[in-house]
Amino acid sequence: MPDMASRNEVKEDLPDSAFHVYNRGVEYRQIFMDGFDYRRFINQLRAALQEEPSVTLLVYCLMPDHFHLMLQQTDSGAVSRVMHRLGIAYVRYFNHKYRRVGTLYQGRYKARRIVGAKDMMDTSAYIHLNPERAGLGWRQQAYSSVKYYRPPFKADGFVNPWPVLTLFDFPSDYSGFLSTRQLRLPPKTSTR
Repeated sequence: MPDMASRNEVKEDLPDSAFHVYNRGVEYRQIFMDGFDYRRFINQLRAALQEEPSVTLLVYCLMPDHFHLMLQQTDSGAVSRVMHRLGIAYVRYFNHKYRRVGTLYQGRYKARRIVGAKDMMDTSAYIHLNPERAGLGWRQQAYSSVKYYRPPFKADGFVNPWPVLTLFDFPSDYSGFLSTRQLRLPPKTSTR
């Protein structure tokens, strides 16, 4: 049986599927050093998505040393193409800015196919609560899609919260769902 780290390296690349996609800095190093780096990653993600209209961003959260995305594709292979474009663009930018060479990430990105409504709801909460779990509180909110999940619930062509929000009786129920999940977070024991 494969261990947890390798299990998500092999992608179940099916059309009309959603995926939890994530990666972290090599040796747990920071991949975002300042606000400009976060904004650059978001802009490069936006550009990669515009080149691949069959992929929709549902949820994201950028942390100092890793990122989480929930991406939905209509065509198989589309998420891989987005991640390839994003990976090349951001690593090239980061290495140039910080005068470094070599890999930035701890291997290839990982992806897990989301199966069913409960999995989609739970994964969205896991991603949105990542800053809380890491002890950063909501100060990472500027680099998260959680703002799209609050009134007025706008999809702006970058993030589309509706595939997740329609799983609730009312869109406003999502905030309560996050609050109940937040209460169940284990106490912080490590920075990793």
